[in-house]
Amino acid sequence: MFTLHIGLQNRKGGIIMLKKKDNNKKETNKLEKIIHKINIFNKLNKKEKKRFNPKELLNKINIFKKIRMSETFSYKEVIAIVIFSMAIGGLCVFSLMNVFTNGNYITLTKDFNKLIKTYNTITSQYYGEVDKQELIDNAIAGMLATVSDPYTTYIDTETTESFLERVNGTYNGIGCEVYVDNDKNITIGNVFDNSPASKAGLQKGDIILEVDEKNYEGKTATDVSNYIKKTNDTIKLKVKRNDEILNIKLKPKKVEIPSVSTEIYERNNKKIGYMYISIFSSVTDTQFNKKLKELEKEGITALVIDVRQNTGGYLDVVTNMLDIVLPKGKIIYQLEDKTGTTKKYSTSEHKKEYPIAVLVDNVSASASEILASSIKESYGGYVVGINTYGKGTVQQTFDLDDGSMIKYTTQKWLTPDGNWINEVGVEPTNKVELKEDYYNNPTTDNDNQLQTALDLVSK
Repeated sequence: MFTLHIGLQNRKGGIIMLKKKDNNKKETNKLEKIIHKINIFNKLNKKEKKRFNPKELLNKINIFKKIRMSETFSYKEVIAIVIFSMAIGGLCVFSLMNVFTNGNYITLTKDFNKLIKTYNTITSQYYGEVDKQELIDNAIAGMLATVSDPYTTYIDTETTESFLERVNGTYNGIGCEVYVDNDKNITIGNVFDNSPASKAGLQKGDIILEVDEKNYEGKTATDVSNYIKKTNDTIKLKVKRNDEILNIKLKPKKVEIPSVSTEIYERNNKKIGYMYISIFSSVTDTQFNKKLKELEKEGITALVIDVRQNTGGYLDVVTNMLDIVLPKGKIIYQLEDKTGTTKKYSTSEHKKEYPIAVLVDNVSASASEILASSIKESYGGYVVGINTYGKGTVQQTFDLDDGSMIKYTTQKWLTPDGNWINEVGVEPTNKVELKEDYYNNPTTDNDNQLQTALDLVSK
């Protein structure tokens, strides 16, 4: 048999296409003759068309209709096909959901129905007021709490914003730190280089009295910070500097938070570079590389890296930093999950040959511990201070639609030698407790941990 597609464009010319599907020559020839006559008829003018027998032509067209109808489906057949297609589609969707839920689609649906029914009952029938967002937040937090992992947690929208600001290393603002001093004044702390604050002339120690003509005396540093971050317009600050009142205008912009600061110390006629790293944010490796090159241009012969009070940050950032320090082929760390253990090697052609010491304390965690253990085991450097915090796991984050996120553990990390420091910490090569003199008077000279490190690398 065969299929006919007939398209009648206009009265002057119809289009008839024949798609053959078998070799029945008689039927094919018969149809071809009919087609030929109809095509000729369509091309004739009115006078010429009168020569044709209308009944004969009509009979031939009816033959086409019968053939066309014989190749189509009945209503019952169409309905059956639609139902069959819907069934196949539903089965495909179910199969996909099963794949995405690891074969637990039916169980999950039942469990979520239980959760949804509870939520609907409380929000619609509880006699008092209910905070719907708090219900959802607590439900997610409770779900993750059952994992019994302190690092698998739910982070609400407001906390997520603050967290991302820290680890991303950038934010919208004027580029300075603010805090409340002992007299409850909102005071300017560090002023970042090349920031709107530094260009406008703000100085460390300035007291903020007003922001956009609103009195902020007695307010918190967070109040000021939040207001500034949420505006893109020019801000008017009234500040007190000693006994002088100043009016300063400045416009917030994207500011990079400095996470690396440096000094150079002299010891035994040698120049020793010092780097303090406050966090391993997304921009810390770039800052580290830049600052290290600056120190090396000054002719340093040793380096002290301070990660005391540094709770960690991005794994890839500390990896990039160690990659430019360790010789090529040295192990930076190892990762272990359900599939096994993989080793991360240094791949850079850059390497350092001068002595390096890392300062640590019991707050140094995660990426700080990776840095310390790698310098200790793969570089052969010093670790000075006390045992670190002991966080030997790696987390990932998943963003939720409302701006909140969940953070969950995916792997264990091991030191280059294969040690798992979780709840144990990195043990220093030179254990040094910080003396009480430093707490009473925190100066470089009273920092006996730093002084020990400077002595070790300057031998």
